[in-house]
Amino acid sequence: MSKYKQLQHAYQQQQLIDVVRRPTKDIYTGTICQLNSKYLLMRVYNDYGLLNGYVLIAIRAIAFVGDHGADLERIKQRIKIAQSKELFASQELTVPPFSADHLLTNVLKYLINQQLIVLIIGATNYQYQQAKIQALNKQQVKIATVDFFDFAYNNQPIAFMKNQFDAIEFGGQELNQATKFFLQPHKHQLPIMVKANLHLIPLLKSLKDKETLIMVYINTSNNNFYVGKIININNQEMVLSLVDQDGYFGGYALIRLSEVSFVSTQTDYLRIIATYRTWHQQDQTFVQPVLDDKMQFDNQNLWQSVFQQATLQKLMLRVQFRQLNTDFLAYGLQAKEKSVKLAVFDDLQRQTTQIQEFKYDDFARITFGYLNLYFTKAELIN
Repeated sequence: MSKYKQLQHAYQQQQLIDVVRRPTKDIYTGTICQLNSKYLLMRVYNDYGLLNGYVLIAIRAIAFVGDHGADLERIKQRIKIAQSKELFASQELTVPPFSADHLLTNVLKYLINQQLIVLIIGATNYQYQQAKIQALNKQQVKIATVDFFDFAYNNQPIAFMKNQFDAIEFGGQELNQATKFFLQPHKHQLPIMVKANLHLIPLLKSLKDKETLIMVYINTSNNNFYVGKIININNQEMVLSLVDQDGYFGGYALIRLSEVSFVSTQTDYLRIIATYRTWHQQDQTFVQPVLDDKMQFDNQNLWQSVFQQATLQKLMLRVQFRQLNTDFLAYGLQAKEKSVKLAVFDDLQRQTTQIQEFKYDDFARITFGYLNLYFTKAELIN
């Protein structure tokens, strides 16, 4: 069966499907709202089983269409859990019933009229480009760029051929919030960054128990950072209460300070996330019903305190060891003064673990208490 016939069948049956995009292997899971021989419009779910906007995809950019398999079963279960636990989701965007004829043009005109911020994939020098679509003619699309990390690059004009892009995402939580945020002009602020030096620990200690959000970059990669506020700190490690990219509570991170490359206390991105957090706090949707943002830890032995509470609450952990580049899923069995006994998953498909004891000195950082690990625990243990 050809890809187009697969898509036609899925559309007619309103099947939940996976669409895998080449070359990045991005996966979209959802149902087809409309399609023709060149494009399809999907209503998609995020990793938490929550509806999260739409994507318009060029069929030529699709590597694979799946209507069964482990990934789809996982998402179906997450959809059921999300509904039963009444998880907070983005306000659903209502789109008009686009006809199959001129689907691309009709969707682009809608996005221009609504002035939504979208994510354009595969059309510009950057693989992923946030933008507002400004104008459209028979051949070209004109956009104004949006940069979440550096507002100085906002409103840069770019034009590309109408059939050049691979996909356009719109109407999801992050993009809807960005549309609201950028209704007002925002000037670029020079970032404030503190490297790992003698000034870092005093700065971090001064921020403890404040609502100030910081970005913490890890030595292994400048693309690997955490956003959160400091709730515990001593001279060796700190605990962050995290905020995710949509402004929701995002669990906790216990980080060894020797692993920190630098910390940002002022960036354009922090302004965005802080605003999203405020909106959710005002709406009383900041913390998902299945999560706990009130955990407290003993500053004298943070590793033992964190592992003890995680063990009592039977939380799933993602652990990163100091000498390894790979992180592992685990759960705690017994926390002692200088070591912890963990069940470490060695085969996720078979759901098997190895029980091992580790010294706290072995750990670089651990994260826990966030939504994806809640689902992962349900899949691996329940």
